[in-house]
Amino acid sequence: MGFNEFKELWTALNAWKQNFITIDQDRSGTIEHHELNQAIVAMGFRLSPQTLTAIVKRYSKNGRIFFDDYVACCVKLRALTDFFRRRDHLQQGVANFVYDDFLQGTMTI
Repeated sequence: MGFNEFKELWTALNAWKQNFITIDQDRSGTIEHHELNQAIVAMGFRLSPQTLTAIVKRYSKNGRIFFDDYVACCVKLRALTDFFRRRDHLQQGVANFVYDDFLQGTMTI
């Protein structure tokens, strides 16, 4: 990882931390399903309730998401979004790619 990549990662981590602290209003050190939705919306994403539920199932422990799991979620969401956007040539939320490209892209994330 070069300096510019590190700088970008550091900036993202700080933004995610501030977002987490802001959303964790009860200061429990965790966020719940509805708080995760607020955090994701604050990052500029609009996800379906089904997708949000899938994310919660993947990253929560007993319905609560700890900061490290939140960061892992943010990293994955950002990487998958970048992968998709590179293939969404018309920027309309639609991408076409072959199965092998999908597997390679998602397995490296």
